[in-house]
Amino acid sequence: MDVLNRLKGGLVVSCQPVDDGAMDRPDIVAALAQAAVAGGASGIRIEGAANLRAARPVVSVPIIGIIKRDLADSPVRITPFLDDVRALVEAGADIVAYDATPRTRPVAREAILAAILDAGAIAMADCATFADGVAALAGGARIIGTTLSGYTAETEGANDGPDFDLIRAFRALGGVVMAEGRLNTPQLVALARAAGADCVTVGSAITRTEHVTSWFVTAWRNADRAALTGFAVDLGGTKTAAARIEAGQIVQHRQILTNAGGDLATQLDQMAALLADLGYTHGAPLGVAVTGRLDAQGGWHAVNKSTLPLIDGVPLGPALRARFGAVACHNDAAAAAFAEAVHGAGKGLARFVYLTVSTGIGGGIVLDGKLVQGRGGLAGHVGFMSSTQGSTLCGSGRSNTVESNAAGRAIARAAHDAGHAGIDARAVFAAAAKGEAWAETIIDRSAHAIAGLCANLTALLEPECIAIGGSIGLAPGYLARVRAHLAAEPALFQTDLAAATLAGDGPLLGALALTQQKA
Repeated sequence: MDVLNRLKGGLVVSCQPVDDGAMDRPDIVAALAQAAVAGGASGIRIEGAANLRAARPVVSVPIIGIIKRDLADSPVRITPFLDDVRALVEAGADIVAYDATPRTRPVAREAILAAILDAGAIAMADCATFADGVAALAGGARIIGTTLSGYTAETEGANDGPDFDLIRAFRALGGVVMAEGRLNTPQLVALARAAGADCVTVGSAITRTEHVTSWFVTAWRNADRAALTGFAVDLGGTKTAAARIEAGQIVQHRQILTNAGGDLATQLDQMAALLADLGYTHGAPLGVAVTGRLDAQGGWHAVNKSTLPLIDGVPLGPALRARFGAVACHNDAAAAAFAEAVHGAGKGLARFVYLTVSTGIGGGIVLDGKLVQGRGGLAGHVGFMSSTQGSTLCGSGRSNTVESNAAGRAIARAAHDAGHAGIDARAVFAAAAKGEAWAETIIDRSAHAIAGLCANLTALLEPECIAIGGSIGLAPGYLARVRAHLAAEPALFQTDLAAATLAGDGPLLGALALTQQKA
């Protein structure tokens, strides 16, 4: 009980350097622990028995020990084996933390908890949900932490920052509540205490020099985004997202499923509801990005009629202005291209192309800081260019396009044709990651088509860089495949390829940024 009393009301510093980084040595970990205690930390969290043994003689505060492992057959990383528990206790851990989620694992969480208690240590449950905390306390854990909220399939994306709701819920359970996860400023630590935490763990912001340095570098590079303040909407075929943006940063985000069968009025109502939830008021700066084609008069055309069947030349631009005031509206991939050109992978380049490889394939072209646009709204729809990789009819009405051979829908269709019906592109990538030849062939065909597109764009525009984004474009290993195929082209048709840096935020940031360009 003395250990718990010493932790309550205090700060725990997680002394875990970046794996294989310059500071990932036991002597340095021990020094970090000493420095944290000198600064007032009431406890230390340390990964690895060797690091813990080095720190134990030089600090007198309670030490929480963990061992992290990357397992091929389980997502559980924190103290997954009984031998891990024994090694930590023998090294001097007062408290052993373990993954308290019910996910697939080599040893049941109940057995790990029992081993910690049998070894005479205090158990800390690293939880993702309220149910995890209830089960841990019932089994004898004394500390329940919010450590894994946002890091499991069940909770991923639920919170952009610390899970204060889970802290409040844990407060009612009666155990010692440890706030942990994404607490990287003093202000957030104070909010965690106000939410009911007994103590708080802070890691990267204190002991990972590489991470902290990158935060400052990013802030410096993005300083020109400081004037970007307002609201943005991104209406895609699957989801509709809205954001409140301050000084170039998304500070609030809302997302719902797109009503694919809805008419223009329905889509506007959904936008309005999301914006109202973010505090939007009429006339505030607002940018809108939508899937499909926008002509010069603001007419909105669904390029793939099966995605938004009631959107066929509807007057989106005039309707937005009547509903919200001055609004800039653009294709979503074009907005992302502008954001990448101004704030991302294409920053500082005179000739830049962005490709998004996802369910479909879109893109945008930015020349000398200006988004290339045409009267019909087709400029940048590079997925409709021809490909040599197949002969399938595209949703655009053209045959043998890049989109019909390389996009997510095409990958799923190819899997069906290969005898794997009912799976999507994500499942094909998972099969390829396991080395299944049929899936490797399908993914490689997609990358080959994108490489051919990049060569054609180089012949047309000679871009200094082509950035590739989207769920498929940013999938592990995909860009490397594209680069390999592009390297087989004559040198004259090769150009630099880069991963898009703004990911899903690109259309939102670009939509708002384009309101400033129009002004």
